[in-house]
Amino acid sequence: MALPSNYRWVVVGNIAIRNRANSPDYAPEFSIEDLWVALNDRVRRDEYYRSYQNGSRLMWCEHVNEDDDYYHLILQVGDKDVSGVSFLHFGTLETRDIDKEEDEGSHYAAHILIGKRPDPLGRYLVLIEKVPGIYLSSVKDHFTWVCNDADYHKRVEDPQGAERSFRPVFELDGHQSKTVREALRTGVLQDIEFVALDENHDDGLDEDGIVEEVIHEARWNIKRRVSPDEASTLFGRIGGFAQQFQGPPEETKVFIRIKAENGQIKRSEVDLNGEEILEQAFVLNEVVSDFDPVLPQRYEEFRADVIEKIKAAAERVNT
Repeated sequence: MALPSNYRWVVVGNIAIRNRANSPDYAPEFSIEDLWVALNDRVRRDEYYRSYQNGSRLMWCEHVNEDDDYYHLILQVGDKDVSGVSFLHFGTLETRDIDKEEDEGSHYAAHILIGKRPDPLGRYLVLIEKVPGIYLSSVKDHFTWVCNDADYHKRVEDPQGAERSFRPVFELDGHQSKTVREALRTGVLQDIEFVALDENHDDGLDEDGIVEEVIHEARWNIKRRVSPDEASTLFGRIGGFAQQFQGPPEETKVFIRIKAENGQIKRSEVDLNGEEILEQAFVLNEVVSDFDPVLPQRYEEFRADVIEKIKAAAERVNT
């Protein structure tokens, strides 16, 4: 996937670091500083590469920095399960193909900023430059891996005097932006997508066999402005359609997409209750742009201009 050279979307989220839900009262507390210590120590020990997806993907963070307000990271990802690339010459209309070697893969990198001061709920602001393979859940998985090493666990004595070990649990959620109702006031409703997951037992086996997951999809194309009343009527039909849709209704996911005035298309999963869809919200995304020199697909080091523009986006979120 090619990235734009002069702008990036930045996902705005909140990160919390907690103990497991069933942890005892004497369990130690965790904070963002514990993650920061683990990230730096892994760099020092040269143990920061994480292999996953059966060895087809690699994620790592070897660039770490900070200022008074934010921790700065460059998170990188490699993916072997990609094809080569093709370039079209706009003058001659000739195509140039670049093949991928067997052990090569795509390589993307993203700046991540994490605020140092928690909100009243103990969450820290996080801003993630959007590139393929780096998003809220993959960042959460990587932070979890970083702190899974026993060296970064906390040990305390329980009431009986035995030593107990605890590791942090990460929660990383998108910062909510406009509600669907607000987005529809100035945006265009693109479509409504239904995705259902089913299991195929056509071989006659219902246990101890290989179960094939089958995905059913349907889409309502709208592509026009709709009033709140029209939207309410339309969304009110979603539940009825989902009941007739292939696959168990409880496993049917519904997504809506709205195109904003600036051209950004926002996609949000919504509950099937049509009465409440208008009040549900999108994850906040901010755009940073006007870069000189242009942005590469990956970074050899921190780009000060990218960091400053992401921090400016954070100021917009907080005002």
